[in-house]
Amino acid sequence: MSYPFGKVGRMDRTVERRVVRVLPDEPGLNKTFDYFLPKDFHDTPSIAPDPAPPASTRMVATEQSLAHTTGVSPSAFPASAAKHTSAEHISAEHISAEHTSAKHIVNGAELIKLGTIVRFSLAGRRVGGWIVGVDVEPATEPAKLKALSKVSGLGPSEELLSLAKWAAWRWWGKPAHFLRTASPDHVVRGLPPVRPFDPALLSVNAVLDDMGDLAADVFYPSDDSDVAQGPVVVRMPPSFDPYPLLVEAARFVAPKGLLVIATSLGSAAHLARRLRRAGAPVALLPTEWARAAAGGCIVVGARSAAWAPIPDAAAIVVLDEHDEVHKQEQTPAWNARDVAVERGHRLRIPVVLTSPIPSVEALSIPGVRVVEPSRSVERRGWPRIDVIDRAQEDPARQGIVSDRLVSLLRSNDRVVLVLNRTGRAKLLACVACGALCRCEHCDGAMAMPSDSLSLVCQRCERDRPPLCASCGAGRLKNVRVGVTRAREELEALALRPVGEMTATSPDPHDSIRVIVGTEAALHRVGAADAVVFLDFDGELLAPRYRAAEEAMHLLVLATRLTGGKGDDGRVFIQTRQPDHPVVKAAVLGDPSRVMAGQLALRQLLGFPPTKAVAAVSGAGAEVVAETVRSLEPTIRVEGPAGGPYLLKAPTQAVLCGVLAKVERPAERVRVEVDPLRI
Repeated sequence: MSYPFGKVGRMDRTVERRVVRVLPDEPGLNKTFDYFLPKDFHDTPSIAPDPAPPASTRMVATEQSLAHTTGVSPSAFPASAAKHTSAEHISAEHISAEHTSAKHIVNGAELIKLGTIVRFSLAGRRVGGWIVGVDVEPATEPAKLKALSKVSGLGPSEELLSLAKWAAWRWWGKPAHFLRTASPDHVVRGLPPVRPFDPALLSVNAVLDDMGDLAADVFYPSDDSDVAQGPVVVRMPPSFDPYPLLVEAARFVAPKGLLVIATSLGSAAHLARRLRRAGAPVALLPTEWARAAAGGCIVVGARSAAWAPIPDAAAIVVLDEHDEVHKQEQTPAWNARDVAVERGHRLRIPVVLTSPIPSVEALSIPGVRVVEPSRSVERRGWPRIDVIDRAQEDPARQGIVSDRLVSLLRSNDRVVLVLNRTGRAKLLACVACGALCRCEHCDGAMAMPSDSLSLVCQRCERDRPPLCASCGAGRLKNVRVGVTRAREELEALALRPVGEMTATSPDPHDSIRVIVGTEAALHRVGAADAVVFLDFDGELLAPRYRAAEEAMHLLVLATRLTGGKGDDGRVFIQTRQPDHPVVKAAVLGDPSRVMAGQLALRQLLGFPPTKAVAAVSGAGAEVVAETVRSLEPTIRVEGPAGGPYLLKAPTQAVLCGVLAKVERPAERVRVEVDPLRI
């Protein structure tokens, strides 16, 4: 809608001004405002040269061109190693498409649409935001309206604006949080031309026949069912390469767009590189946002790619949908898998969820179709697993590793030992009287950090000298060792240096063949001949409702280091529960043995997906919990009991609907819908 307004230049005449509605990019503000378009924002196209890429990007481009010149094979960049490559080392796929073409067309008229990024004056400050309404009826008098300060460039599409509203309802957030993720990290005022390609030219090198058959069954089911009717869960063995599936997906959707959501920027860059070398047009997010928005390509990225701009999306593939990295840590704690499923449902396109161990949540999606390999093929995709039963050993006398593993530690094999406990000692006992070392203030367990010789309470963080509180003796023994102490004992046993690897430690020298560390070692080590879980019972008995799935995930990571049964890699599990379903499932290469019982367990405990759950913590948690209790009697409020409040509702619609009515308290509060670790 247009309104008469003011003077233009030196001539006094009435002109028509268009009104747009904008949403500010302000975390604490969830309100729209109306503004005039700036009159000097012409509709005449102009040619704007591209800005020069950053020096770091030019350096990466040079390195990549050298790699192409020297013919570096894709096998030189293993997926397991690329998975956690830092952003500084990602190769030329991170070069923005805006930097690969000579010029871009900047058209003012085309920029005035829903999702365009603008800047405007608000409460005396100049802020950014998005256009969420064009030619609207202003909520205030036209004479009081101000003009936008600047029309910056392209932003999220109308489809993503609608999806952001849904996500704000689903995860108790604000649309601005999600629109920020969906926006480019640099100004985009035009799109590069779409480059058509022939999918028949898309080459696949060294594709396993088993994986090719599995991929074909995803998009061309034998029962002629519609692949867009519901999500497709592909139970892909952990050592299998997902690349053939992506090639099949690209052929299926061509010449339209395909979205691939990987678990990290490193693995996304690795897949993008392989697809480009095979002849496919690829846009790697977040830097190639404009290329993705132009359409007609394969868009590859990590978690945030769930909000990628794809005008012609024809399919979505989520790799390792079970992995916790798909869930945002900060609130609103959204999940890329759930965003992809909702987006596919709205666009009526296939959504493929791959995983060696499909989550209970994915298997419970209405209308889901499960594609799985034959038993012989699936077993081949899991490693040889040796279970070391320590149930008959005396805990007071047993060493950190079984006698069976001593020869392995002294061999020339590259061995990774996993112990998910940092520090020197997590639990100690007195040698004289046998009493456990507990805190005299809160009765918590006392530990000895790696950088201290004092005992520190793991609950209240008070410290004291390493003495027994019961008898005063100074000789203490480790009941539950940490990684630092384990390294010392392993060095004495292996008769050679042993590296230590945690989330915060530097990588050990390449010459070190034995590494002990937390789960971080499974992510940061490129390959290994053997992986040993020193205390697998700590994972199986973890006080979390997803403990079984988390333990299976560790075995998946181990498999990707050692390879399947045909790669001579081995995984050793030290446990006192050799008959646990997780251990049996891993030995037999049959994850369905675990998943079958998990749904019944969730039903019994009242956890997702059988119930909708939200964890509420922070100073304002009590206010939110009591408000929810008063608004909806069918929602069960549990806690806090030393942790967060748990809101359990019969359905997701009930929980999210009630939370949408709750006003945010003045105190800080964190509401995590569908928490993974409770």
